[in-house]
Amino acid sequence: MYRYVISLHSIEAYLDHPTRGMMLYLNRKTPRIQALEAKARNQGVPIQWLEAEVPFQFPGVEHSKGAILKIPVEEGKTPTLQELVANASEYSCLIMLDGITDVQNLGAILRSADLFGVNGVLIPKRRSAHESIGVDRTSAGASAYVPLLEVPNLVRTLSYLKEAGYWIYGADMQGKPAIDVDFNRKTVLVMGSEDKGLSRLVREACDFLVKIPMGGHVGSFNVSVATGILLYEIRRQQGFSGLDGMGE
Repeated sequence: MYRYVISLHSIEAYLDHPTRGMMLYLNRKTPRIQALEAKARNQGVPIQWLEAEVPFQFPGVEHSKGAILKIPVEEGKTPTLQELVANASEYSCLIMLDGITDVQNLGAILRSADLFGVNGVLIPKRRSAHESIGVDRTSAGASAYVPLLEVPNLVRTLSYLKEAGYWIYGADMQGKPAIDVDFNRKTVLVMGSEDKGLSRLVREACDFLVKIPMGGHVGSFNVSVATGILLYEIRRQQGFSGLDGMGE
């Protein structure tokens, strides 16, 4: 079983740590594509040049920019939640998504998760966007670095994480301003859908509800933007080293 990646940023990211069975298909001789070819050769990833016009005829691929990376889907490659918990640091940070069905939002959240050193993103098996070509494209390569884990039940997962020493922070308009909340601990940030917010049982399972103070007229931030803002505040309080060079 294989998955196909068409985002050039994502292909570059996956080629940084190639796996057995990868294959790179190319059909345009642009400088960017030729750079991908050179990188793949350096990493020992097989390459096949095609004469077919875009789009390539691969399952689920409707268009490309001249490159497609075929990646074998391997059981056990993504760490389990138990493995993430067992290896968690003092300031481990996880994101849980409750009802996020838009692939662009999921991809953008993965991008922020990578930039802020999040250890994993948890999604339910049902009523959620999942790993896909659209997610790869929007994440700009971040999907290659941030574990995306499906869990069968969000509330039970939160209970397990509490027992493992995590504190649960749900994003909610009725919550306390994030800047006034203490995030100096193992953290799970729970984000709900833009229209419905957190589901009732997930909301009740949170230890704290937090919000982003807002002005303006449009009502609320896009969920991926809100996730990035809250992650910044969490990591700012925790002294995350990745913030040292931001803004320079």
